[in-house]
Amino acid sequence: MTAVPGHIQSEAPAPPVPPQKPGSPARLLQLDFVRGVAILLVIGNHFVVPPEEAGALRQAAGFLHRFGWTGVDLFFVLSGFLVGGLLFKELRQHGRLDVRRFILRRGFKIWPGYYVFLAVMLLLELMRGSGIPGALRAIGPNLLHVQNYFPGGGGHTWSLAVEEHFYLALPLLLLALIRRGGHYKLRQAMPRIVIGIAAGCLASRCLNLAIPYADETHFFPTHLRFDSLFIGVLLGYCYYFEPEWLAQLAKRPRLPLLGLAAVLPAAWFHWTHPLVWTVGFTLLALGCACILVKIVHTPLGEGRLGKALAGPLSRAVAWIGFFSYSIYLWHDMARIPVKHLRKLLLLDALPPELRWLTVNLAFLAGALIIGVVMARIVELPALWLRDRFFPGRVSTGLERPTVPDSGPETRDPGLEVAGEPKSAGYR
Repeated sequence: MTAVPGHIQSEAPAPPVPPQKPGSPARLLQLDFVRGVAILLVIGNHFVVPPEEAGALRQAAGFLHRFGWTGVDLFFVLSGFLVGGLLFKELRQHGRLDVRRFILRRGFKIWPGYYVFLAVMLLLELMRGSGIPGALRAIGPNLLHVQNYFPGGGGHTWSLAVEEHFYLALPLLLLALIRRGGHYKLRQAMPRIVIGIAAGCLASRCLNLAIPYADETHFFPTHLRFDSLFIGVLLGYCYYFEPEWLAQLAKRPRLPLLGLAAVLPAAWFHWTHPLVWTVGFTLLALGCACILVKIVHTPLGEGRLGKALAGPLSRAVAWIGFFSYSIYLWHDMARIPVKHLRKLLLLDALPPELRWLTVNLAFLAGALIIGVVMARIVELPALWLRDRFFPGRVSTGLERPTVPDSGPETRDPGLEVAGEPKSAGYR
């Protein structure tokens, strides 16, 4: 536990509460909606029947396949926003960071489901006749969270390695800034650091123009993808430290259009196109950030967007979003029953359009079912244990955006330079 010199020690952690449920008042439905959209995009990219076999639906299927991978980047921006916001919220309320508790709580969120998944992958490798050495080689990189540099079993888990590196890097970065110059240094440096990380990632991707494209060298590595997460962190910084500016940005009517325009290259070109994996990644992250800001600041039931977000379809997507981590982790397993169902029901005899719809909808349904079931078996009980024995120092839910009417800017308690007196209230 790390305290900042000159600050009063925080109060005891809040009493444990059971894990939140879909639709809980403590959850922001807009965020679960974004999660739901992201996981549906990813599943669309991983559909069992490829676009080439979709017949007259080939164009639409090709667009979904070509665009679906952007769901991962949407997850990255959202994760940076939420995790960064959680740490900034702790700094505001307590004036310090408990990094060990943060990493431990993240571990309870991510690792139980992840390592159960790896155990199943190991079992499947053994059933394929790989033998214990071969099976361990297949999942070995995943055990150390370096599968995005040394791909192992479960290729889609590369993004989880990027997230793991982020969960370690961000709190240590914030801690180093606080120790070096106090909270004032943190607030002064954060925007510059994010800009520097984004520029560094873009430069690293441009260096790859000299070598042939491969997912392992151009798409997966952490040092090429950190900008999406840290752009989300900058949103979290603004949400808690510059709420008036962020709220004014959200009011701009052209913000969603600007976001969609930034996402357009990823929708138009294949992800192996140099424009996409260089500047396209940066534009995609900025576009996702614009859309996220608009959605988060849109009250449910107000205006066209607010009414759409409050509608039954959006709530269904938000329900899916609540289980998005588990669905992402396990969705590829749905290929196994769908493969047998496809043979059993002779689905390949259907016209190509109907086959594409039927098989892929079965895959979608199977992915959702497996993900929800495993969340209830593994993830939610682990979260209950986490909150029972390691309660958080702040609530994990995002504070609903509130902006003062007017008045001069005031300083945030717990965010002063060490040794300076605290002000009386939040901005």
